[in-house]
Amino acid sequence: MPIIAMARGTFSGAKEVAQAVAETLSYRLVSREDIIEKTAQYGMTKERQDRARQRKLSLLQRKQLDWIHYRAYARAALTKEIRQGSLVYLGSNGRVLLRDFPNVLNVMVVADMEYRIDNLIRRTEHVINRKKARRFIEEIDERKDRWQRHFYGDDWQRCSEFDLIIHRGQVSIPDACENILTALEQPSYQTTHKSLETIDLLTVAAELRARIAMKADVVDDNVQVDVRDGMVVVTGSVRSPEDMEGIRELLD
Repeated sequence: MPIIAMARGTFSGAKEVAQAVAETLSYRLVSREDIIEKTAQYGMTKERQDRARQRKLSLLQRKQLDWIHYRAYARAALTKEIRQGSLVYLGSNGRVLLRDFPNVLNVMVVADMEYRIDNLIRRTEHVINRKKARRFIEEIDERKDRWQRHFYGDDWQRCSEFDLIIHRGQVSIPDACENILTALEQPSYQTTHKSLETIDLLTVAAELRARIAMKADVVDDNVQVDVRDGMVVVTGSVRSPEDMEGIRELLD
């Protein structure tokens, strides 16, 4: 059950690569936007989504339950998609959300600024000039970088953190697909009985963390659910015996 987690630079052409790879491999294509929508199944209203994902960054906001719950719901929703079979996930948060998952090929799609500017101008049907396009892309890059570092604690542009780099403008879409297919042939991306068991346990852990987040009467900002030695383990602290009992109810 290989999983391709594809991070993308703004207007880098990653969507076209993801679509081509998914079609070539007959994998499902799931985007970050799809996962955001699916958080609604856990009771994450549009208002709470917007509040959790707003770009006003502060240390206080990082501790807000809305953000903690949004991450829990997003991971649970994505793991549900994985249980349905191999997929391409298009979103710069994939490497973080799928941390600890086996069989994940982390791909970064990048492009130089001139390529990105040309791409943006084409998409806007030439209603924006190159100077404004450059400024627009730089503003998005800065906001995205601050967001990833602050809320995910992750430098999403650090190429050394990825298994494969696709440079659009230098690599065609067919060649990009071929590079990804070649990478997937490596032993670390092959599905085994052990990797399937690990995926199952991580999925259970993600769903349990989401269910804890759904309990409106439990303050769970310091609760973690992990997989250790083949078991799902709940750690952390709560603020009252009632909170502890609320979590225990989900473990029965």
